[in-house]
Amino acid sequence: MDSAVSRNAPRKATLVAALTALLLILVKLGVGLMTGTVVVVASAVDSFLDFVVSSFNVYAVRSADRPSDQTYNYGRGKMEGVAAFTEGLAILVSALYILRHAILKFQVPGSLGLGWRLPEAIPSAALGWAMAAMVFSLAVTAALVGFLKKMSAQSESLIIRADTLHYQTDLLSNGGILIALGLVRITGWAWLDPLIAGGVSIFVARAAIPLLRKGLAMLLDRALDDALVEQIRTLAENYTDRVTNVHELKTRRSGDTNLVEFHLVFDEGISLREAHQISDEIEMRVRALEKTRWIVNIHLDPVDDSFRDQKLAKLGREE
Repeated sequence: MDSAVSRNAPRKATLVAALTALLLILVKLGVGLMTGTVVVVASAVDSFLDFVVSSFNVYAVRSADRPSDQTYNYGRGKMEGVAAFTEGLAILVSALYILRHAILKFQVPGSLGLGWRLPEAIPSAALGWAMAAMVFSLAVTAALVGFLKKMSAQSESLIIRADTLHYQTDLLSNGGILIALGLVRITGWAWLDPLIAGGVSIFVARAAIPLLRKGLAMLLDRALDDALVEQIRTLAENYTDRVTNVHELKTRRSGDTNLVEFHLVFDEGISLREAHQISDEIEMRVRALEKTRWIVNIHLDPVDDSFRDQKLAKLGREE
């Protein structure tokens, strides 16, 4: 994967996503207010949150791509985790708004939530406009999802993956809204509008969970996938007979960078030059395990001091 293409993909993807969300806000909000259809207004609010999140993502990818410096020695890759977590929260907020709006459609005005009624019928012309707006939104969102998938294939960016999942959810919810409007037009049952909107809100809320988990995993320095960690351990332990033990293996991910550190225990007769050469060779093989950025720190031990390291860790004095 070309490094320049990989770096540019998140910038291009987030900018296109933000502009697309802005377009959908204008279309859906205008039609939703004109027709009084709750699902279209709710979808416009969802698009507004999409725009806010995508605009933040534009900043996040630019910040995450900045090189390390004296203040941020490991770079700013965790901005991707912040962006993914923020996007998950935005999805939850939009889901709650849609649900609230749907419930209010069933309430008698001024009843303080104690009186209930069936929603008023929606005029046929209004339904026509609402359906046209959702068809347009569906087509635009489908094109955006295809574009984001293409960009995701060019980059390991968590932000692009989060945005792709987000807009895939929008694609499905827009489809559900269009079906709801079609059913209302065919049957005349106006209560299907807020009822299906409530169902869409639950579906949207469920989509937020993976984003929140991935964002938190990066922010809390979760280890790399178990399979990759085991590959690293196996490679280090079996590379040469001069290595007698591997311990203190720690991993995490920050943005598009895998960070790895571990201790190599060598037999006592080895020279420092040879030990250093072996550690360099192991590091190069670790870097070849996955096509991404790596920061690998290997500590050379002449004796096995793993018991001491474990004791220090328990005392909370590990450095």
